[in-house]
Amino acid sequence: MNDAGSDNPTFHEFGRWRFDAGTGDLFDGTTTSRLEPQVGKLLAYFLAHQDTLISRDELMAAVWDNRIVSDDAINRCISILRNKLSPDDKNAYIETIVRRGFVSHFPPPLDDPAPAAQRSHRSKRWMPGAAAGVAALILFGVFRILSDSSPLVRNAERAGAPMVAVLPFFSAGLAGDSEFFARGVHDDLLTQLAQLQSIRVISRTSVSEYRDSHRNIREIGRELGADAILEGGVQRIGNQIRINVQLIDAHSDVHLWGQNYDRKLTPASIFDIQAEIARSIASALRSTLTHQDATQLGVLPTENMAAYRAYHEAMALRETETETIAAPAYIAALERAVMLDPEFIRAWAELAGSLSYINIRRRDPESILRLEKILERIRTLAPQSSEYLIAQSYYTYYILKDHDHASELVKQAQYLRPNDLQVLELRSWIQRRQADFDGMIESIRQARTLDPRNPYWTSRLVFGLMLAHRYDEAIDELESSPVDAFRLSVLHSVLRVRDHRDPGRLLDDLVALQREYGVKADAFDLWEAHIAARDFGGAAALLTAVQSTDLPNAASSTFGVPDIDLARVITDRFLDPGAPAAQSLAEARTKLEREGASGIDGFEGNFYLALAIVTATERNQAETERLVRAWLREATKDLAELAAMRHYACRVLGMAAAVSAAVECLRSGLAEPSRVTPFIEPFLPYYDSIRNDPRFVELLVEIQGT
Repeated sequence: MNDAGSDNPTFHEFGRWRFDAGTGDLFDGTTTSRLEPQVGKLLAYFLAHQDTLISRDELMAAVWDNRIVSDDAINRCISILRNKLSPDDKNAYIETIVRRGFVSHFPPPLDDPAPAAQRSHRSKRWMPGAAAGVAALILFGVFRILSDSSPLVRNAERAGAPMVAVLPFFSAGLAGDSEFFARGVHDDLLTQLAQLQSIRVISRTSVSEYRDSHRNIREIGRELGADAILEGGVQRIGNQIRINVQLIDAHSDVHLWGQNYDRKLTPASIFDIQAEIARSIASALRSTLTHQDATQLGVLPTENMAAYRAYHEAMALRETETETIAAPAYIAALERAVMLDPEFIRAWAELAGSLSYINIRRRDPESILRLEKILERIRTLAPQSSEYLIAQSYYTYYILKDHDHASELVKQAQYLRPNDLQVLELRSWIQRRQADFDGMIESIRQARTLDPRNPYWTSRLVFGLMLAHRYDEAIDELESSPVDAFRLSVLHSVLRVRDHRDPGRLLDDLVALQREYGVKADAFDLWEAHIAARDFGGAAALLTAVQSTDLPNAASSTFGVPDIDLARVITDRFLDPGAPAAQSLAEARTKLEREGASGIDGFEGNFYLALAIVTATERNQAETERLVRAWLREATKDLAELAAMRHYACRVLGMAAAVSAAVECLRSGLAEPSRVTPFIEPFLPYYDSIRNDPRFVELLVEIQGT
């Protein structure tokens, strides 16, 4: 801002500084220093265009007289100004806006005669930075004594390996190939960095929301928990590819490193550039690459451009398709990739994972034979690779169901890929099957650190904590979550029942959340909410709508039964407790007897639980108890299934009026990991027939006293 008492339009005052743009002299109240000509012109331009977005192109035109200069030249001058004016809060005066440019905001002079209210308005954008700068100034001497390293490095040493967020690369050319390669390079670079032990990298999902974002670097770093931000662009020019990148300290906005690459457009060149970028990032963050890191960076996945394209077509489908890993188009793209390059290990491993996954429940001998040949192929090509370990982990977990061996394999894979979400997710599922719920929760926490903006991980974390009956932690996680999503709000509504003790309110909550988020709730969740609210007519109407429309139907996968017929049996029982609905019962029993255990989609032991629903509705107490005992014997062989389905066992025992067995089931469910929630389960209508029994009343008193 210009000095109001001066006739010199080039004279500016701000904070404790006085700057003469004509001479480049900068006075700090004690000494005068002369800025380099370009640095002085840059400061003058920023002072004259405060609180306005200024692009790099605009700076080149105004400060460098339309001369083409590198980003490094601009970054160097900005760095000089930041170090000179606000060394302890580099972003206080000049703020970087991702991919857009810069915004400057300078404080008023210390002796500004403007009225206090006006001065407050003029400086409102500066004050947080100024306060931080004062605090940093007080502590500066202490930090200098302790360490001469950068704030980023000090933070990394305190919290572990530094965290890097690689923002989606922009396409610098016309839409089409440049955009394809921008996405491919970004995806491959994330894969490369995920293999390094010396740094951590934020996942693709969490950075994707910043594809067209114009938020500043420090805001993005804060939201992602990142120490450094890498941004860049890709352009295809004929048979050449141009990639430019720059690394910025997310805490101080300091430019750490940047580079432009112009190479021939081949997979070898692309992967070589990515390896160079990874090495440079590690160097800029003062991280030492391990021998393993160096080995991983030296791997060339494929030299076949057509195979490279097919692989990245598959990766793009994985981000958009539903049930992505099993999508036919995804598998077909991977098949093309390995046909074009039979030594493309990364594509082979992805294909092995898909074929393992699609054989979870119903085995296809032909695809399993194909899978086993793929595993042998990977073993021959790269027996010590992370790809082979991951492919083996999937096969051992999904096909062989040897959870202990799968656990050992995935631990080895995680050592080679410490930042790989695919590995962490698989490990969490294996830990669940081993009934290691504490380990599962920790793996999910690690994954969420790498993917903090993805509500999937918070949802899984909260659900895991609820299984372990750690409800206070679950609420804390939801209330501190940086993201908002329909499913998270549903979980929060469930947990709020602890306070009001009225499960019937879940229906109103769910309907309201559907309107708020503009999404349809899962039909089975809605059915459960109608039952909890004792709106049995609404539950029946919903089931009719599910059968006659395309409403989402998760009854089979959640319930562990062939279709929604058993849900109708339960609903009919509640609608008319005095007389069982003969038609729905007969249909359900006939279907179960016809299809047997093989008709159950998932854990075959749930066949006993499905039959128990029928017998409980028929009021056959003895047979219901026998079937639940048979289910329990099978479920104890798969503790994850026991935790997931125990509440259904308690419900059928309650409907069958098996008081002692139902009370024991609930006690066990509360003592061990399960979906038996003390503030919801005992208050559901399944237990109405035993609600006044002294044994059940005693249990309720115990529950309400905790």
